[in-house]
Amino acid sequence: MHSALRPKPPVKIPPSLIPTTIDHPSQSLIRKSSIQQNDHHQKSIKITSDYRHTSLSLNHTTIARCCWSLGLRNSNGKYLTSESFGNKINATGTSLKRKQIWTIIYNFQNDCVYLQSSLSHYLSTDKYGRLNCDSNKLNDDCYFQLEYNRIGQWAFKSVTYHMYFGGDNDHLHCFSKSPEWWSPHLAVHPQINLKHVLRKRYAKLDDDEIHVDEIIPWGSDAIIAVEYLNDHYCIRSSNGFYVHKDGKLTTIKTNETLFTIELYKGYLTFKDCDQSYLTAIGPLGILTTRNKIAGKDEQFLLEESKLQICLVAPNGKLVSIKQGIDLSANQYERDHSSIFQLEYDDDFHAYHIRTYDNKYWKIEGFNVQAIADKRSIETSFQIQSAGHGRIKFQTSNEKFLVPHATGHLRVVNEQISSNDAYFSIKFINRPFCIFKCDFGHIGYRNKQSRILECNKALSTLFSLEEPHDGTHSEGIVYLKGLENSTISIKIIRVFLFFVLGSDGVYWEILNDLSICVSGCEPSKFALELCPSHSRVVIKAPNGMYLRAEQNGSIQATCQNSRQATQWEF
Repeated sequence: MHSALRPKPPVKIPPSLIPTTIDHPSQSLIRKSSIQQNDHHQKSIKITSDYRHTSLSLNHTTIARCCWSLGLRNSNGKYLTSESFGNKINATGTSLKRKQIWTIIYNFQNDCVYLQSSLSHYLSTDKYGRLNCDSNKLNDDCYFQLEYNRIGQWAFKSVTYHMYFGGDNDHLHCFSKSPEWWSPHLAVHPQINLKHVLRKRYAKLDDDEIHVDEIIPWGSDAIIAVEYLNDHYCIRSSNGFYVHKDGKLTTIKTNETLFTIELYKGYLTFKDCDQSYLTAIGPLGILTTRNKIAGKDEQFLLEESKLQICLVAPNGKLVSIKQGIDLSANQYERDHSSIFQLEYDDDFHAYHIRTYDNKYWKIEGFNVQAIADKRSIETSFQIQSAGHGRIKFQTSNEKFLVPHATGHLRVVNEQISSNDAYFSIKFINRPFCIFKCDFGHIGYRNKQSRILECNKALSTLFSLEEPHDGTHSEGIVYLKGLENSTISIKIIRVFLFFVLGSDGVYWEILNDLSICVSGCEPSKFALELCPSHSRVVIKAPNGMYLRAEQNGSIQATCQNSRQATQWEF
C-alpha cells in the first residue's frame, strides 16, 4: 500500500505539550525568545488586538489565549483562503476579504499558535504533511511555532512534526524542511489608537513629533493610521505626515518611513529598514527607533479608535460638562469637556457615552450626569437618526433627552415631535477618514481614473471639511482627497512603484450616479450615524444614499437609509 494511503497511526503527545490548568498566565509561563544563527529568528508570541484574555478547553484543561485577525500572503502574492465548499484551503486569493481572514490564536503555555479560518475551523497537519481545515476541535496537530526573517515575513512550523507550512494555489502542504514565508496583512481598520504597553500611554501628535504621553486617547491628535503597503506598513499622524525612523514627521514616503511587523510576547513591534525597533524614549515618549533587539520597551498595542463627537443642541450651543457633572448645552467654544466617545455594546444593543475624565453618562432622576465608573443598563442609550445629520437619544426605559431652557439635559416621558429633541453631531477624531464596507475599502478605480470603487484591498484617505454657510447643522460635509504629490518609493526588495495621491479636489456625483473625485467646487454630502457599531451611511447631493455592490461600483441610488450601505468610518 502506498504510504500516503496508509491509515494514520495514533500520535503520542509528548508530556511537554500537555498544558497545565491555569486561569491566567503568569510571566513564568512565557519562555524567552531564542535567536538562531541563520537569517531568520524564532520568538515566543502572543497575538492580541486589545489584549483580551480568553480561554478554551483542550484535553480537559483550560488554556489562556489571545487572538489577532489577519491575512497571510505567500511569495507569489496570493492570500491563504478558506473555501466554504468542502472546507478546502488554497492560496489563490488576490485581495483580503472574508475568506482570506484568519484568526491566529496564541497558546501561553507552549509558545505556539493555531490558525482558525473564517468558518471557525482549525488548520491541522499530519505526519505526511497533509492539511485539513474542517474541524472546530483542537488537537496537537493544530499547533505551529512562528518564526520571522529579516524582512518581516512569517513562517509556520508544526510543533509535532517539525515541518514548515507552505505551497501555492491548491497544492498546500506541511512537509518543507526549510521555512516557507508568508507576509502578514492586518485585518483591522487602519485608523487606530497606538498604545505603548510598558508606559501605558497612547501616542498623539505634538508639533512635528509623535509623543507617547496620553493617558486617554482624546481628540483628533490621538488618531494614528497604520497603512499596509506591499508587505510593509507606514505610520501616519493625524496631520497626514509619516513617521520617520529618526522620530521626525515627513510628507514623503521613503525607505525610512516603511516598517515591518513582528510579535514579541504577544505584542506588536515595528522594525525599520535598519533592523531597529520602534520605541518611545525620554520623558516625552518621543516615537523613534533605537534597539536592534525587541523587548518590553518596543511592545505596542493597536486599539480601535472609537468615534468621538460634539453635540450641538437646538439652542446652537455645545453639550458640555465644563461646569460640573451635569450635562448642559451652554458652551460655544469646543474643548475636552464638550467631546464625547461613543462605545457600542452588543449585549445592550445600545451606546455608552464616555467623557474625557473617564466617566459615563447616567440617568439620575430627570437629569443626565457624567458620574458612572462602569457600564450598566442605566448608562445605555439608543441613538436614533432623525435625518440631515441629526440624532436623538432614547434611554433604556424608552424616555427621551431634551435640553431645558437653562441648557441642562432633561429626561421626558414622551417623544417630542418638534426639533427640541434633535441634536446635530460633529465628528471630532476623524481628521482624515477611511471608508470600508463588506467588499473592501473605498479607493480609486485605477491610477488613471478618479471614479471611486468599494472593493479595494488597500485604504485611501480622504479629508472632511465643514461648510461655512451654516449647513453644518444639517450634517453637511465636504469630502476631499488628501493633497499629496506623486511619490517614488524604493523598498527593501529593490523594485520601484508609485503611489498617486489626489490633488485636493472634492467628491462629486456624475450623471450615471457614480461618485468621482474630480470636483473643483465642493458638493454637499451628509454623514448619518447608524444605530449600531459607529457606522455611517452617506447621503449624496441628489438626496439618495450610497449603495455598494460586490463588483466594486458605488452609486447614489438608494432612497431609504436602512437599505443603504453602512460604512466603517
